[in-house]
Amino acid sequence: MTLWNSLPGKAVILFVYAIIANFALASASGLVNSITGVSANALPYSHNFALILMVPSWFFVTTMLGLVGGMLLIIFYLFFLLLLKPFGVARFWHPKHYRFATSTTLARLAWTLGVALQLGVLAGQVGLLSEFSSESANPLISIENVTESELENGDAQLTKEQAEDISELEKDLTTLLTNAKQKSVDYKKSQRRALAYFIYEFEADSLSRCAHPEGTRVIELNDYEILQIEKTDEVEEGFVYTVEPCRSAAIGISVSP
Repeated sequence: MTLWNSLPGKAVILFVYAIIANFALASASGLVNSITGVSANALPYSHNFALILMVPSWFFVTTMLGLVGGMLLIIFYLFFLLLLKPFGVARFWHPKHYRFATSTTLARLAWTLGVALQLGVLAGQVGLLSEFSSESANPLISIENVTESELENGDAQLTKEQAEDISELEKDLTTLLTNAKQKSVDYKKSQRRALAYFIYEFEADSLSRCAHPEGTRVIELNDYEILQIEKTDEVEEGFVYTVEPCRSAAIGISVSP
C-alpha cells in the first residue's frame, strides 16, 4: 500500500504486472500452437481467449508469491540488525504505534512456511505445476526410492515407531503431490478443451472461398493454405487440425462439386 500511494511505486508495480502479462501472452501463444499446430498469429481471437484463460491464475499466484517474498525479507532484515548490533544499533525500526515488534516478526516467519505450502498446493490447482503432468519425470517415484533406500541402510537403525512415522509422512506427502499433479492435469485438460471449442465455434469459418469437406471448418492462413478443423471422438480435445492447400477457382484451380 505504501508503494502504491507513491508515483514511483505505481510505476514499479505496473512494470512487474507488465512482465507477468508478457509471460502469460507467450504461454497463451504456446497453448494455441500446441493445439492447432500453427502459429498463434493466424488465430488472433483464439490467442486473446487463451490469454484470458491464463492471466487470472498468473496474476493471482504471482501476487501471492510476491507477498510471501515480502515476508521472507524479514529474515534479511533481522540479519542486517544483527550485523549492526556491534555498532550500538539494537532496536527495531518501525512506526511508534507498532507494538510487540519482535514477537510479531517471529510469528510472521513461522507462518511463512505454511503460507508457502498452501501456495504450492494452489499452484498445482491452477495448473502452474505442469511439470508434474510428465510421466517421464514423476517425482513421486524418486521419493519412494529414497525412502526405501534409507530404510534398508544398515547405518540408520530405525525403530518400529520411527519407521511408522516415516511411512505416514511419506504417505501424506505422496497424497499431497498426487492430488496437486491430478488437479494440474485436469485444469490443463479443461483449458485445452475450452480453447479448442472456442477455435471451432468462433474463430473458424463454416463457409470459405477455399473448398473443404462438408462438416469441417477452416481458417485461412494465407492465400494458399488453410487450417482445416474436423470434429472427432478419437482425440481428447474433440477436434483434428490439418493444414491443407487452398483449392479455389480464384488461383486457377478448379473445384469439383
